[in-house]
Amino acid sequence: MRFVSLITLVVFFLSSCKTTESIMQFGPKTSNEILVEEKVQDFEPDSRPRLDVAISVFDPNISKLKNDDVWEELRKAESVRFAYKLKTFIEETNKFGAVRVVPDLNATSDLYISGKILESNSEDVELDIKVADISGNLWIDDEFEHTVPDDFYDRGGYNEDSYDPVFKKIAKKIEEKLQFISTKNLDDLEHISDLRFGLSLSEESFSENIFQDEKGKYTIKTKLNKSDPKFIRLNNLRVRDQLFIDELQVFYMNFDENIDSSYLTWQRQTFQEKQAESKARGEAVGKAIGGILLLGAAVAAAVAGVQSNNANTQTLGTLGAIGGGVAGASLLQDSFKKSAEAKVHRDAIEELGRSLDVEMSGKVIDLNDETIELTGTAKEQFSQWRLFLKKIYEKEKTPDVVIPSGI
Repeated sequence: MRFVSLITLVVFFLSSCKTTESIMQFGPKTSNEILVEEKVQDFEPDSRPRLDVAISVFDPNISKLKNDDVWEELRKAESVRFAYKLKTFIEETNKFGAVRVVPDLNATSDLYISGKILESNSEDVELDIKVADISGNLWIDDEFEHTVPDDFYDRGGYNEDSYDPVFKKIAKKIEEKLQFISTKNLDDLEHISDLRFGLSLSEESFSENIFQDEKGKYTIKTKLNKSDPKFIRLNNLRVRDQLFIDELQVFYMNFDENIDSSYLTWQRQTFQEKQAESKARGEAVGKAIGGILLLGAAVAAAVAGVQSNNANTQTLGTLGAIGGGVAGASLLQDSFKKSAEAKVHRDAIEELGRSLDVEMSGKVIDLNDETIELTGTAKEQFSQWRLFLKKIYEKEKTPDVVIPSGI
């Protein structure tokens, strides 16, 4: 019976030290085909149109079910920081127009980037990235990952973001795709961008200029004449919309600057704590096994002593059982301390993200004798703003018609 208990004890400790890998659930992929073409012959970077880029705040990928491996507050902060990081690296390529972070993909631009955080634990970062242009062509649908080198901080990376290489890789991939887009197509994308902005304001006014096929791709039917009053009204609102999004950039920039120091500290401390945790687990396993072996030796000594007919042997066996039992229990207790220390590392990381949140103060905007007060999150305010622009356009298109306040 004692041997059965010993085996049970060994199995318990070995199973408690075993780690399990979580299964990552991926969302449905887009039905559009990846844009694949040969490199264009008219590739002259200095003379080609430069596409404006909209980068949506990343999907933090927080499950509705509780997941102890994901710190929600930190993930939400990363959803903004990662989008802003990618913006800075795309700007550094000097191959695009305005690069803006936007609350969602309802913003108007020439090129769109959406991201989903698949993994971020200070050691590994993995992102699901999709890039598509305003006409509906999908440029990139891929996963990008980076593992932080073990000696990153030993080499002086204390003031650097250990995830930077993954954003550089994404920016480089997007830049490379430009080599497959002709100058004519780049020019058309800018016109489609104007027309799709027009569709968001008044579908009946702009549907005659643009066509959408059964695959969701957009093509130009007729370009707008710049002297057309419809184009002038549209352009004025488009400029105002871009200014609004430019104001959002200040918000995102301030947010990134405010969390930068704390986030770099989180990366460094978590990375080092995970390494310490791994070492602590190794020590805990070693000491637990050592304790089990001593207990086993104590049991064997006791059995040998009881079975012996020699009084001295029985006494030594009993003393060996007591001594081995005490030493084994001491080592087992120490292993629990080590395991508790490892848990403290995890708890310290979780505590760090609780104060992070994305909030935006309200604002009052006057435009064309109309006033609107925007409230809520950046995404909510942007949605309110778009409805306001639609109301303004309808009012200018039909000045004698009263527009319902609900529009």
